[in-house]
Parts: sequence; structure tokens; C-alpha cells
Amino acid sequence: MHDQLQSLRLDASHVYAVQNLRLRRGPLNLTFIQGKLALYAPLDGRITGAVFTGNGRVTLTPREPSEKLSLLHFLGVPLLDQNFTGAYLRFTDETAVELDHQLEEQAGQQSLPAVSDPFFTDPWDAVLPDLNTWHSLRILCDWLGAQPRPYFYAGIFGSSVGPFDILMDSRREEPVLVGQARLIDKVRFFETWVSLPATQPGISTVYDFQPLSYTVATTIHADRSLDGDTMLKIRAVRDGERVLALNLAPELQVRQITDGAGNSLPFFPSTEFDQSGKSGSGTILIVLNQSAHTGQEFELDVDYRGTVISDAGNDVLFVGERGSWYAHLPGPDRFVPFDLTFRWPRHLTLVATGTKVEERQDGETRVGHWITPQPIAVAGFNLGEYERYTAKGAGIELEVYSSRELETALARRVRQFPSTVSADPPPLGGSYPNPEDPRIRDAPPPSNSAVALTQLGKEGLDAVSFLEKWNGPFPFAELAVSQIPGSFGQGWPGLLYLPTLAFLLPETQHLVGIAPRVQEQVNEIVPFHEIAHQWWGNEVGVQSYRDTWIFEAMANYLALLYSDSRKPSEHILENFLESFRQQLLTHAPGSEEIVEETGPLSLGYRLASWKDPTAYDAILYGKGTWVIHMLRMMLREPDEPDAPVAAAQDPDARFIALLHDVLAQHRFQAISTADLQRAVEGHMTRAMTLQGDRTMDWFFDEWVSQTGLPSYAVEFQVRVVANRFQVRGTLHQDGVPDLFTMPVPLYAGRENGKPVLLGSVVTSGPETKFQLWCAFRPTRVLIDPQRTILSRTK
Repeated sequence: MHDQLQSLRLDASHVYAVQNLRLRRGPLNLTFIQGKLALYAPLDGRITGAVFTGNGRVTLTPREPSEKLSLLHFLGVPLLDQNFTGAYLRFTDETAVELDHQLEEQAGQQSLPAVSDPFFTDPWDAVLPDLNTWHSLRILCDWLGAQPRPYFYAGIFGSSVGPFDILMDSRREEPVLVGQARLIDKVRFFETWVSLPATQPGISTVYDFQPLSYTVATTIHADRSLDGDTMLKIRAVRDGERVLALNLAPELQVRQITDGAGNSLPFFPSTEFDQSGKSGSGTILIVLNQSAHTGQEFELDVDYRGTVISDAGNDVLFVGERGSWYAHLPGPDRFVPFDLTFRWPRHLTLVATGTKVEERQDGETRVGHWITPQPIAVAGFNLGEYERYTAKGAGIELEVYSSRELETALARRVRQFPSTVSADPPPLGGSYPNPEDPRIRDAPPPSNSAVALTQLGKEGLDAVSFLEKWNGPFPFAELAVSQIPGSFGQGWPGLLYLPTLAFLLPETQHLVGIAPRVQEQVNEIVPFHEIAHQWWGNEVGVQSYRDTWIFEAMANYLALLYSDSRKPSEHILENFLESFRQQLLTHAPGSEEIVEETGPLSLGYRLASWKDPTAYDAILYGKGTWVIHMLRMMLREPDEPDAPVAAAQDPDARFIALLHDVLAQHRFQAISTADLQRAVEGHMTRAMTLQGDRTMDWFFDEWVSQTGLPSYAVEFQVRVVANRFQVRGTLHQDGVPDLFTMPVPLYAGRENGKPVLLGSVVTSGPETKFQLWCAFRPTRVLIDPQRTILSRTK
């Protein structure tokens, strides 16, 4: 059946001249104003597609503020309203019936019956094989299922914006998708203009299958290729599905898939719509022998081969494809047991998630077995020619695995400057040594310092101890830290990837010429950010891409709190917050809008656009960190006299209780932004209640779901009333919508004295009048000098 769907062509004998043909799909309106339309030839009596050439118009107006902002960013207007000259349609819903009905009506009214027109259909038929690929598989899912979930797709040839895609599919987490594929410098991006949840009641977007456990056996060969076998235990959560999707890195080729009885199952590599545009997100569709029923448990065995291990030189290896080096079910983070077995070349050391229960030598290979004492959402491993340093703390063992040599790129840079740690330019008239000089190129590679490894281990243990105060007990019995090339890190359950730069002493980092800003990030954020992910990301998971900001922002903020505690005189937290603010206020390349206006936090990876490659990091990490900081600062404010004693003793007691509660209540579960908001509402002070009820809608709507950075200015007068000083004035708010609400702290300043808090003014539009009292005559009124609010105001 798949081959028949793939080879489908148009019915050349039935080409229609159409006028004002209309299709309405949820919030989408599609009008074929004038032109020619041809239907696909039927298969088993069913029509699955149509094509159109002529003049048309498509409109969509989302209600969600974040989606309006997304459209505004990409199209310059907060709605979709585009003319088009052609359309390619595929569907399994009622589109064929609706088109047939309207075509009959038009033929009767205008006496224009269908005609044979191969000159129209032949050019389309020439490109259909390339266009059909994903749709053939998607149609197969509905045709084989006992309870199909129809879909509708339109490939639109826009008159002004070029080709773009419209997809309405209840099998997706967010059924409505509009976006455009782009190829920039040979890299594919998919710009998601709009992505909407289900608009019709009763539509279920739950994933059809859930994992119960993964058993993964992996053999790594000397050439870094691997043979893998994943055995999945699965439960069906919906009746009638016969096609099951698995994710696996596209670098790994599936050789066979069998069920629990050993029967070989047909499978298809899918080019399924991947709105993230990320490489490495391969999908395999598997056809079960019969439709599954709710609650049914079964096994699948997936056999594959390929390469996902990179070598940066000198055996500094890196395992890419986070979570995709083994076959797994798509969907939100779901925590299950893992059983991992590896075979690898005996000269290498391998570290993996879980607890190692066995390691032995078998000829030229080593064999190791890891199991997970508690459920986890994702598993990882790393390997290399490692030196190992072990540090032990209260209830945790930390092992640092460092490659004996630096990767080639760094090693050559170190050898260029063997006698100096200066990164200054060469003397006038001089030059840097040539890295291809045999004396440099062929010299023994420098290695990591044992002092640096010891320091990294001690700092790691100290960070764990510090973060336990904020998050509760460390969720795993051990923690391994392994080296990878580059300047980024990743956090797996009980296993960290840290860049080589983090394994070097500061003077060596300086020697290789990394920028001071990168050096600061590597030393003050990256290692501790990844340790914080052991709680935020590995003890609790993420529900969807819209919630990713929680974990990145929380990990970033906690890392900065730790670094700030180590070096209080350097004001690390304050300086990074100011740096993040400046990044958000930077203008995007070739644009009048600032980076912050690219989109709200809730867009997640959709912020990564070719228009501004820096926006994702600046918003998700930078603005997200500010959002967590603002929440903490509000929770530090004293409440009414009946506030708990603990809160009075420790200004962070409420914030700490909030973190503990979220982690405890959702342990080994995926959480959402709504979950975080409910938790905040459980700990909020009365001063945070700005809408007459105990809700934080005002905060999460403004700072997570929308864009906008307020700017503030103040005018004031002072008069004496009953031996006190009355401060009356106006707080001006600009750069945000009139309804933007924020409690803004105002301080009284005086000569030769510290500013004193007057109180907070809750903004109620562009101008808010206030009246506050002070024990002395202030010479000035300061707006938020403690930097508790993200604003444009310096």
C-alpha cells in the first residue's frame, strides 16, 4: 500500500476551472480565488490530494499573544494573510468530500465540467514523487489504524514570501503548524511562524504509546562505529493504532526490527515534519502486525549500525545525538528504568549513566554493564583515553575523567606559545609561530594538568553541597564528569559532559587565546550549570519545548548563585545579570527591533532563527535567568506581620521552599510552565497579589508569554506633614503595553547615606501616581537600585 501511495499521480481527465473555492480548517481559511485544480487519482476509492495553480488567499489569526508576536517577527504583522499562486494539498479528512461538493455546485452553475488537461497535470506529476514521501507514510498511519486521526496539509506558493507549509494534524503535540523551510549556508532551518494547540473539543493529542523500560546493548568498534540493539518494553495508551514511531539518529541505519515473538516488522525511515529544524532527529515508522489496544504491553527489538562518535584528535572523543544513539519513543520526558551494556576497545575508558554493576576484559575489548537504581528520562555515555580523579563527599562520589591529551586544535594553539601566558598581540613587526612548523606540529601534545583535575573535582563536590541547600538531596548516588571538545556542556543523569576548556587552569585558558567572556562563562557558569541540571532536567523533566526555559534558566541562575557565593567581592551574579540585560537590548542584525523582541520565552527553540542566531541564548538563558531572579526577589520581600518565622530569619526561605516543593512533587515526572506557576502561587506573598486573587497570571503572561522590557522614570515632590516627609510623584512606564503591571521598588536617596526603601509602586499604565513616606528629606528618588526588575532603566 505504501508503494501505491507513493506512486499516486493526478487524474488528468478531471481538471477543473474554479472560482472562490473555500476550505476552512479550524482557524485557517483557504480560498482558491481563480485558477485550475486537479484531484489525485483515487486509490481504493479514496482521494488523498489535490493541486491548484492560479490566484488564492490564506488567512489565519491566532488568539495567543505569543503566536501573534511570532508572526509579527517573521512577517511584520501579527496575523497570516498571504496571497498565493499555487498549492499542493494532501489529506485524510473530509477535504475530498468538500471539494467534490463545491466542484459539482460550480460546474452546475457555470456549465464548466471537468476537462482533460495533461498540460496542466504533467508538470505537477513530475514533482509529486518528491512531495509525496512523508505524506504517503502519514496517510498509511490513518488507513491502517482502527481509529484514524485525519490530517490536512497545504504546501503554499506564496506570492511575496515564497513557499511555506500549513499542517493540521492531531497526532502532533500542537496540531496547527505554519512555517517555512530555509537553507542558510547549507544548514536547514524551519521557521515556525505559528504553532497552536487543538481548537476542537474532544481532540486528543496524547502520544499513542509510552515506554516502560529500555535495554540497550552497544558494541563500539575501533573505527568509532557502533552496532546497537535496543529492546523496548511499551504500553499502548490508545486503541486502534498500528503504526508506531521511534526516534533514532539518522547516522544510525536500522537493519531489522522484530516484535517479542521474533517476527520481523516492516519499517520506514520518515522525513516527518520536524519543526525544530534540528539535525539528528531521525524518525522510524514501524507497522505492527495488528492494531494495539489500550493497556496492551509488548516488546520491540531494534537492531542498527552507524557512527555517532566524533574524534577531535588525540582521542578526545564526543558522543553526539543526545538521547538518539539508542532507539526511543518520542514525546515528553518520561522516566523509566534503563539497562545498558557496552563493549568497547580495551585501551579506552567508558563512563555511562546509572550504576556500574560489572566491568571485565574480553580479549581486545572491555565489557561493562550499567543499570539505573531510579527511573531516568534519557541515557548517555562517553569514552576516551582518560585520566581519572576521584573526590568523595557526604553521600556522593564524584569522578573526573579527563583525556590524557588536548584535542588537536587546542594542542596546536598551546604549542604556539610555549613560554608565555600572554594573549597580547605579537611585537610590532613580529608574528605568531606557524602551527605547521614541524617543531610545533610534531611536538608531543600537551596534557591536562593534574592540579586542574583536582580543582575541578573539589569545586564539583562543593557545588553539589551548595545546590543541595536550594534543591534538596542530590538525586543520584554518584556523578561522573567527562571531557568533550568545544566550549559547551551537557548534563545527563549522573553524568556530565564538560568542555576541555573547563579542565584547564585559567593561565592555560588564557594561553590558548579564548576571549575573556568565554573564559568567564566556562569557569563561572558551565560546570555548575550542568550540575544544577541533575535536579532541573534529570530529576524533573520537561513537558514540551515551551517549558524548556524553566530548566535552562534555573540551572543558569543556580550556577550564578554558587559562583557568587564563592567570590562575593566580584559581584558575579550582578555582573552577569547586567550582561544579560545588555544582550537583550542589542539590536538584531539588520533590524530595528532589539533581541528581546524576537519572541517570548514560551517559544523555546523557535527563538533560534537565521535572522538572529543569538536570540535563543539571549532570551532562553539570559531573560529566563532574569525571570527566576525576579521571582526570588519578590519572594524575599517581607510579608505582613503574620509571616512565618523561617521567612523572617532567611530571606530566601520561600524561594528555597518553592524549589524543594516543585522537585519533590514532580520527582521523575515532566513539568510545565503552568506547574511552576501553580507552585509559585502556593508560596507567593500577599504583595505579589496584584489582580485581586492569589494568581500569578500577571507575571507569567508578561514575562513568559509575551515580549517587552519596561523603562521607568520618576518625578517627585517632597513636603513635611506631621514631622514626616511625604513623597508624592508620578512613575512613568514606557516600552510595554498600557496594561503591563509590575511592582516597582522606589528608594529615597540622600547625601552620604545608603538609599532607603520607600515602598513599591504597582504600575497601572504609562503614568502611575504615588504617595510614600520617609523619615528624612530625600534628595532623589531611585528606581530599583538593587536591580530586582529586568528593565531598560540603567
